[in-house]
Amino acid sequence: MTANRLRRCLSLSYRQLLGCLLLIVAMAFSTASYSDHDRLTAGKADYSHYPRGGGLAVTAAFGPDGRLWRIVPEKRHVYVDYSTDLGKTFSVPVRVNNEPQRIKVSGENRPGITVDRSGKIYVTFAAEATQPIAQYFSVSSDDGQSFSAPVPLSDQASGANSFEGRLALSPSGKLYSFWLDERDRTDWRQPGNAIYFATIDGQGGVNLVNRKLSGTVCECCRMAVSFDNEDLPVLLARLIYPGDIRDHGLIRVRNNGEAPLAWRVTFDQWELKGCPEHGPAISISTDDRYHISWFTQGSARQGLFYAYSSDRGQHFSSPVPFGMPGRLPSHPDILAQGRHVVLTWTEFDGDKTYLIVMQSSDGGQTWLQPQTIAESKASTDFPFLLGSSKGVFVSWNSKKEGYRLIRIDPIVLSQAN
Repeated sequence: MTANRLRRCLSLSYRQLLGCLLLIVAMAFSTASYSDHDRLTAGKADYSHYPRGGGLAVTAAFGPDGRLWRIVPEKRHVYVDYSTDLGKTFSVPVRVNNEPQRIKVSGENRPGITVDRSGKIYVTFAAEATQPIAQYFSVSSDDGQSFSAPVPLSDQASGANSFEGRLALSPSGKLYSFWLDERDRTDWRQPGNAIYFATIDGQGGVNLVNRKLSGTVCECCRMAVSFDNEDLPVLLARLIYPGDIRDHGLIRVRNNGEAPLAWRVTFDQWELKGCPEHGPAISISTDDRYHISWFTQGSARQGLFYAYSSDRGQHFSSPVPFGMPGRLPSHPDILAQGRHVVLTWTEFDGDKTYLIVMQSSDGGQTWLQPQTIAESKASTDFPFLLGSSKGVFVSWNSKKEGYRLIRIDPIVLSQAN
């Protein structure tokens, strides 16, 4: 994929070329490679108890009892473990796929995990199958002691690639799985994949009915998912608009099999004959305010940006830039809990990667100054925000320090006003 990206770069204008090269430099210090399964060294929460030392692209989620559950990929297997002390130590890992598979993983194409109210643990991961890559699903109904035999999510997995899955559990407990799918591509000279999805019942049913959600999606950028006040999923994805413009659109799933709603929400005019491997983030607060963050190298603006909408995504505030442009700010995530909004992202100065957070106490209208909360000289994963009854945390992994769950200090209102 990197070779293709380089070839595409050669055909771009100078300004586009500069943006493309910045992306490649940034990805050299991320997990963009599908073969990034190097052994991690010991940290506070190390992987020495894993057969092959664990992989970098780790996904974590809190369960209803406060335990932190984690899915860890290796070369031929994926594993699940949990922590009862907020990530300081973890249980003995349990293998999900008993039969070895060639696991496919990157920062954008990562495994997923979520836990429902009854304690069932659902996981997804990508692996080689009849096609080079397929999205698999498995469930544990015995508190993570064992997992069902993984099955493909796509009903066309034998004939088309499916990857970059996202598990999403609604506030009412309805589980969705979304993924990128190549089944509709007939002319490979034209860019763009489709998003398909399935709902999964509370018994972990695997008779999955696939539904198409959208077409012309950027091939290598992961989508983001949140839920509105009607308990329906809203996706933010990088779509391909006429003229090879790679901007973002919202896609809203509707009940009763109605066609989804989709509309464009960023207008950066990023013309690119390639894929930046740089997905966006979305969080919808309890007051139904939409909060989004994204990366762009468009003609209208470049860098990381944040915006909010008070009318369910129909109109957004003026994009607010964040991050230091000279330090390659990248891969933001966002979490809104009422009026409290948290942004996190990474920056790289040529020597270290810095983990940074920024907070708002008024629904994203004003922000406190960014704070650096961690750093690493080794390769790092993307940061992800997790919320629980114990607070807001950043889930972050690196090859030297190991896994870290970092609590975000709450805003002191006197400082925010």
